[in-house]
Amino acid sequence: MNSKVRIFIRCTSLALTLVSLTLCGCSGMDQAAFPATPTEGSVGSLQGSVFGGHAPIVGSHVFLLEATWTGYAVKAKSLLSSTSISGYPATQDLTSGSVTNGLYYVTSDSNGAFNVTGDYSCDAGFPVYLYASGGAPNASTVINITGVSAFMTPSNFTYLYTFTAANQLYPGQSVQFSSSSLAGKWATLNGTTQTVLATPSTTSFQISTTVAPGLGANTQTGSIAGVGANNPAIVNLAMLGICPGVGNFTKLISYVYMNEVSTAAMAYAIAGFATDSVHMGTSTSNEIGLQNAAINAANLYNVQGGALELPGNSAAGEGLIANQATVAGNGTVPQAELDTLGNILAACVDSANTASSASTTCTTLFADATSTGTTSGVKPIDTATAAINMAHNPGTPNVIALWALASGVVPFAPQLSSAPNDFTVAITYNNITAPGSIAIDSSGNAFVPTNSSLGYVTKLSPAGAVLATSASGGSGFDSIAVAPNGNVFVAANGSNALYEYTSGLAAVSGSPRTSAQMNAPTAVAVDSSGYVYVTDGGFSASIIQKFNSSGSLNASISSGCLTRVTQIAIDPSDTLWASINSSNDICRVSNPFGTQMFSTGSQPSAPTNVAIDSFGNGWAAAGAQTNLFMYSPTGNQNSYGVINNALQGGLSSPTWIAVDGGNNVWLTNNGNSYALSVFAHSGVAITTSTGYQSGNLNTPSWIAIDASGDVWVPNQGANSVTELIGVATPTVTPLSALEPGVRP
Repeated sequence: MNSKVRIFIRCTSLALTLVSLTLCGCSGMDQAAFPATPTEGSVGSLQGSVFGGHAPIVGSHVFLLEATWTGYAVKAKSLLSSTSISGYPATQDLTSGSVTNGLYYVTSDSNGAFNVTGDYSCDAGFPVYLYASGGAPNASTVINITGVSAFMTPSNFTYLYTFTAANQLYPGQSVQFSSSSLAGKWATLNGTTQTVLATPSTTSFQISTTVAPGLGANTQTGSIAGVGANNPAIVNLAMLGICPGVGNFTKLISYVYMNEVSTAAMAYAIAGFATDSVHMGTSTSNEIGLQNAAINAANLYNVQGGALELPGNSAAGEGLIANQATVAGNGTVPQAELDTLGNILAACVDSANTASSASTTCTTLFADATSTGTTSGVKPIDTATAAINMAHNPGTPNVIALWALASGVVPFAPQLSSAPNDFTVAITYNNITAPGSIAIDSSGNAFVPTNSSLGYVTKLSPAGAVLATSASGGSGFDSIAVAPNGNVFVAANGSNALYEYTSGLAAVSGSPRTSAQMNAPTAVAVDSSGYVYVTDGGFSASIIQKFNSSGSLNASISSGCLTRVTQIAIDPSDTLWASINSSNDICRVSNPFGTQMFSTGSQPSAPTNVAIDSFGNGWAAAGAQTNLFMYSPTGNQNSYGVINNALQGGLSSPTWIAVDGGNNVWLTNNGNSYALSVFAHSGVAITTSTGYQSGNLNTPSWIAIDASGDVWVPNQGANSVTELIGVATPTVTPLSALEPGVRP
């Protein structure tokens, strides 16, 4: 994906008047942050605005950036060119007197508006986003003063000024007095920067300062420039989407609205690929994962303004807030939670935070949103990186402290009325009848079988849109697997059959497959060569049947430990692992001869399935206990958790287990409010004793993790599927690739 294309965003007639802005060099960022960009011909303009919650951000430096394929969390690429833009001279940063990696940006005006015109280009297939750094929040162009009074406090010799005006300011904002019309007694304030102390009413605001009134009348009528001081902690982001392979963005985007909610939405969507707001990328083998993550940002926030609404609801579209519904309309977005995340960031953005004096709210945000979510983590220096850290550590012990930052005057509503258990962001896709299991293909599509008397399969896009539904088939669609060629296999427990579909869910010739020994199959798995393995769940024949890609029976793998197998897994050495719920056993056998390598005997209690990590270890949860087991390929056992106690990671009657691309172990639970538990490969719990509880989980069953780092969970008790956005490490899909625990 190296072809060069031009991008263009169409100008439209807007009520807000925009002004041409000069392209200027970045003085406040690490110059080496972005590689230099080649020059191409003029391609048009890109317009938008940067808001800091309550009001426009003035003087923000707006960059156009692109995530890359050169590695995970590498420096993003700056797309603005070094030539002049609309006749304005481009200015570069200088390093030691020479031009080095010049970074180009435009500056937002007094309305927060920006206008990029001229030369820039993007690489086909790469995510493109806007990055707005610094600026003055809550600034107004002009504040008309109709009266001023001052009162000196003898105890500390400060002056309380009260200005009568149509108030447009906010407590904590820095205001620069620079208007020549402020003459007479109040001219002593000219050239000073003061902090708004209070806004007693909508017609007055106050400052407290040691600057004494000069000579002149006590009342001054005129106007002052209400320009706040630069807040270097501000960084807002907005994901534009994928650079098209042909043409440009002309018909896709007309105007871009950036604020703290767009920042939170993008931070969560791309969390698996970023360490901060300028380091964002992936490997050449996971382009699709980053592309899907970028697309998912649009499910959370509409950069063109107006929240996407749930069907039949017309209340959400007003204001630049989070979406209620996904782009396809079939998913429910946690609007109040995303708005709350925006309000948390806005508390710092709106504060009187300067390079020389940090505000309390920014200090609190950065202390509580560290790289690890703990006091030992690295503190961020900007709001977007803080949001990315929150996405990486959604169950941080600081959830309550972070939520409290949004408890004041909030710019985004609705918001959460109380602190959540955690800040995981989860979309719920509704009307998925009786979802029993789930599998992800190499493109990030999710396949969900309906476990009912007439089973069928639903195909969801990486963004949750329903792409296809199979014809109704057998009874009791239980387990599902995706082959390397994209075909989908489903075990029909009630029909004693194996169904096969194309990736588009058309029936494959010869499907369903049956055999004399296929009785109540509970599980199906596929290996990297396309061989399909089906359990014998009803008989005591102690076999796993192996079919080749043409549907012919290849082998019957027999072993004494394979009686009534519940689930099966295949490790990178092409060896089979089986969990047997009825006999509390985990066993590992060779393929295809069935030689037993080990058997655990009477533990774990009621295991559901086995998940393989990159070291070839098998992880299993004890469904009848609160415990987690890891077995080496030779059967050595380690156990984690506390039996009959939910204090370790939130474990409580675990039901399914999966391993992500960072070898982190994920479990669903039937207890503890259906929480998700997460453990590091070392066995240390990542989640607290309450686990992750966002997403309206209800009787969750399987877990599938995709190449974007999203976690998919079917809710058997709610006829829905939950997708937790960007919470895991990107993972190789499908499982038949036999690359478990590996980041693609």
